[in-house]
Amino acid sequence: MNCESNVYKIGVLSVNGEKDNTMEQWTPTAEYLSTSIPNTTFEVIPLDYDEFFFVIDNEGIDFFYSNPMVYVEMARIYGAGRIATFQPMWENSSYDGFGGVILTRADRDDINSLQDLKDKSFMAVSEESFGGFLAGAGELHHNGINYNTDFNELTFGKTHDKVVLSIINGDVDAGTVRTGTLEKMALEGKINLKDIKVLNQKEYENFPLLVSTDIYPEWMFGKTALTSDDISNKVSIALLSMPSNSNAAITLDSSGWSVPASYSPVDNLMKELRVSLYVDYGKVSPTQAIIQYWYVLALIFMLFIIFEVHSRWMLEKAKKSKLEDSNELKDLFADIMRHDLLNPAGIVKGFSDVLYMKEMDVEKKETLKIISEQTDHLISMISSAAKLSKLESYEEMKFETNDVGIILWDVVGSFSPEFRKKDIKLDFELKGEYPSRINDIIEDVFSNLISNALKYSPSGSTIRVEIAEIGKSWKIMVADEGDGIPDEAKPYIFERFKRADKKGIKGSGLGLAIVKRIVDIHNGTVGVEDNPQGKGSVFWVMLDKA
Repeated sequence: MNCESNVYKIGVLSVNGEKDNTMEQWTPTAEYLSTSIPNTTFEVIPLDYDEFFFVIDNEGIDFFYSNPMVYVEMARIYGAGRIATFQPMWENSSYDGFGGVILTRADRDDINSLQDLKDKSFMAVSEESFGGFLAGAGELHHNGINYNTDFNELTFGKTHDKVVLSIINGDVDAGTVRTGTLEKMALEGKINLKDIKVLNQKEYENFPLLVSTDIYPEWMFGKTALTSDDISNKVSIALLSMPSNSNAAITLDSSGWSVPASYSPVDNLMKELRVSLYVDYGKVSPTQAIIQYWYVLALIFMLFIIFEVHSRWMLEKAKKSKLEDSNELKDLFADIMRHDLLNPAGIVKGFSDVLYMKEMDVEKKETLKIISEQTDHLISMISSAAKLSKLESYEEMKFETNDVGIILWDVVGSFSPEFRKKDIKLDFELKGEYPSRINDIIEDVFSNLISNALKYSPSGSTIRVEIAEIGKSWKIMVADEGDGIPDEAKPYIFERFKRADKKGIKGSGLGLAIVKRIVDIHNGTVGVEDNPQGKGSVFWVMLDKA
C-alpha cells in the first residue's frame, strides 16, 4: 500500500480472462470508493487466476474481489480478511448466493439423472471456476460420481457460454456452469431454454435461478493481511452503504453489498473434493501420524520394550542360575533398565523435540510439548529406578575419608544458574573441616536435596545450607521457605513412589528413596522437619565423623 499518496489497489479476478470487461465493470466502484472516502484513490487491477497469487506474494494489491475458492485460499495461505459479500440482482430483485447448473441437451433421452452421466463426456468452465466447476463437482461427489474417473472425458471450455453452446451443439454430452448463465444467455438471445435439460434441478426459497447444486456464498470483497484496519473499516462502511441505484451497483448487476458471509461451506467442499490447498487433506504423513496417534504408538512402544526387557531378563536369569547371590542379578537388571529402556526413551525424546521445532500448528505443538515433558519424566524414572536397583548391592563400594563440607560446596556451586534464574538467595558458609568416611555417591544426596529446595522455593526466598556438629556426627541441613511438608506425609516421603502433593512440580517419586538408600549405606540417618525460622522445611542428613 502506498501510504503517502493514499492510493489503494483492488485486484479483481477476471472471469474468462476478459480484463477489459473487468475494468469497465469495476471502474465505477473504484470511483465510488474514492469519492466516499476522503483523500483516497482506488485503482482496479484485473488479474487472471495465476496472476492473483503472484501479486499477493509481491504485496501488489491492498484489496481484492474473487470467487469463494480463491478467497479461502487467500485466507488460509495469506491471512486475508473479509470486507463484504457481493449482492446479486435478477429482474430487479436482490437474492443471496450462487451455485452450479448441471445440464444436457433437451433431446438426450439417455441422460435424465446424474447417474446417467457415467461414461459420458463432460465439460466445465475451468478447474479454478467455483460456480462453473467446483459446485457441480461437489454435487456429483455427493451422488457418488467421481469426476476424475467416472466420465469418458472431462474437458474445460474456459467460458460459461462455450460450455453451454458445446452441449447444445452436441460436442459434449453434458456439462456445468454457474447459476445465472442460462438465463443471461437466453435474455441475450444466444440460446433457447427449451433446448436445455437441467439435471438434478433444485429449488430454494427466494432464489430465482435454475440450479442443480447447493447454494454457496457469493463472491467476496476482501483485504490483504497487510492492509490496515482503519482503511478496511472505511471501505467496508462505504460498500455496505452503496445505493442499489448507484452507477457502481448497476454496472456490476448488483443491488450492492452485504455483510461478509461465512465461507465455511466453501472450505468444506474444497476439503471433500481434495482440491487446491487441500490436495493432501486426510492423508496422514509419518510426522502427522506420530503427532495424532502418539499415545497409541507410545503404548505399543512401551509394551514392546517391556516384552523385550522381560524376555532378556528371563534369558539372563536362566544363564545366571549358578550365581552365588542375587546382587549380580540386581546389577544386571539395572543395566537392562539403563540400556534397553533409557536409550529408546531418549530416541522418543529426540524425535518429539525435532517435531516440536518443525510443527507450526499451535494445538499440535502443545501435544508434542506434552509428549516431550512426559518422556523427560519417563527418563527420570528409569534413571532413578536403575540407580536405586544398583544401590541394593554395595559390598564392593569403597569408602574414603573426605571433607563433607567441600563436597557440599561443590554441589551447591553447580546449582548457581538455577539460583539466579529463580532469584533465590543462598545462605551457606563453611566454618571448618568436616571429615567423614564416605563414597562419592554422597554427592547425589546433596544434589537431590538442593534440587528439591529450588523446586519448592518461591522466587525471592532464601535457601539455607548448614553443617552442624552433633556429638560423633555431622548434621547436614538444607532449609527452604516453600510450602512445607504436611505432618501426615513426613513418615512416608522417603519411601519409593511416595511424594507430597506438589501441584505443577515434576518428579519420579524415587529421589528421596534414593537419598535414604545412600544414607543407609553410609550408616547414617535422614529426616525432615518444619523450618523453625518460619515457612518451609528442613531436610537433614546425619553422617558419622571420621
